[in-house]
Amino acid sequence: MDTLPVLSMSAVELANIQVPGGLARLSADLQNYQKHLEWLRRAGPVLRPLEPDLGALHARLERLVKRLEHLMSRLNLPRPSDPLPALPSHGTHWAVVQAGHALFHSLHLYLDWAARALVLIRNKL
Repeated sequence: MDTLPVLSMSAVELANIQVPGGLARLSADLQNYQKHLEWLRRAGPVLRPLEPDLGALHARLERLVKRLEHLMSRLNLPRPSDPLPALPSHGTHWAVVQAGHALFHSLHLYLDWAARALVLIRNKL
């Protein structure tokens, strides 16, 4: 999916991540993933068996975004104002399944990166 966040940060750039920019990017990207999960949940009956897992994942992302926003407000950092992407129509059942796989794969990689970024940011606070 072209509307998912892109990880284009090298190991050197990750080591030099700054608190304001890093937290803003994490917040904006996680909100983007939230919107993608909402879109996927509305896909219809093809993903009905995954609904409990999708709901739990969405709730956890929402809590993480709220915690990031709380931390950003404590540090007096501005909230990100990136516009959220326009998501495509759901299309065929197969297209929805493919989009779901792409979303979960991308989110898995992103959360791995985010965990590393948060450890580095925590060490700078």
